[in-house]
Amino acid sequence: MNKPLNPWKLTGYKAGQNVVCKVIRPEPGGYAVHIPKDNLPGFLPTDAKLKDGEEVLASFVCVHNNRVLLSPKMHSQLGVGDTSGRYKAQSGSGVNWQAQLQNGGEQQPAAAAQPQDEAEAAFAVWANDRPVDFKLRRAIDLILPSIGEDTKNTSIRIGDEDLEWLITDMEGGMRTGCMKAFCEPRKSRSAVLLYKGRAVGCIYGNKSLPEPQPTEPSLQMMFKDLTDPETHIMLYDLPEEVTLAMSALFLGYPVERSDDLDARSYIEYIGSWLTQREQTACLAVNFNPVGTCLAFVHKGRYVGAFYVEEQKFAPDLKFLYDLIAQDPRANVHASILPPEMTSASVRFGFSLSMAKKNASNSVYG
Repeated sequence: MNKPLNPWKLTGYKAGQNVVCKVIRPEPGGYAVHIPKDNLPGFLPTDAKLKDGEEVLASFVCVHNNRVLLSPKMHSQLGVGDTSGRYKAQSGSGVNWQAQLQNGGEQQPAAAAQPQDEAEAAFAVWANDRPVDFKLRRAIDLILPSIGEDTKNTSIRIGDEDLEWLITDMEGGMRTGCMKAFCEPRKSRSAVLLYKGRAVGCIYGNKSLPEPQPTEPSLQMMFKDLTDPETHIMLYDLPEEVTLAMSALFLGYPVERSDDLDARSYIEYIGSWLTQREQTACLAVNFNPVGTCLAFVHKGRYVGAFYVEEQKFAPDLKFLYDLIAQDPRANVHASILPPEMTSASVRFGFSLSMAKKNASNSVYG
């Protein structure tokens, strides 16, 4: 347990501000760090190779449980079906960070312009251009269908409904679940994962878009399609624990692997770590030659797995282990959702109404 922080030391920090931190030790998904300026403990999620004692420039996100969450200046692009671990440089990488600090140190991403409050700004800093790399023919199939006998699917033709009312209903009703859209005129399909009325993951695909996009631009392209009266949507609820675990795939941080464990052994190892720390995560199990299963962990508790190819969800761990037993070459990659994302320090997720408003001015699509 971290010692309580001195509130006075935190008064000068704002979301997006550049912070110099010193690496203390590795943790799954990143490093425990120390902020020398104010003697504060922190966590930096990154799969960059860092050395103990190395000083790194990062962005301040927020504080939770007496530890500062930082955002790296470089994101990994490790995703479902991809084991390359490529990097995508962010603005500010490879520059003189001491000069940046002397010039005020605050570097807000475009997504954080004119935030409603600090909690909104903290999420914008964290989510800014967070990459994805889904290697599936129909990536929207990654988001599981409705589960449970009592869950109702609502199918709507946009031309028959008031889109403004629909968004207000989802936001005001704090809807948790999924909305899938099918736009035949644009030959596109999209799906947005909803948590308490906000978007915590979005996938958009059509033939003219060869690479998957991060959640925010995907959401804007989806809303462009929703202006076409022939677009059809399907809306349904999902359990909160499954939704949050799946959101780690879009808005979490990947855990780099340097071990040689088989799939089951690694799941047991990372599962134990997640349980001890009550963490939320999504484990992507990739089979050879094709096939993906997503396993969900919510606050350290296993809540089920979704086999994408068969669109089947099962709550028991045996279902996952039986799939793995059929492929000794299966590999696993974990993405962890920081607990800060669901704390009072962050307003988790993208606003649907703001995404609709921005869609008309978007350069995407």
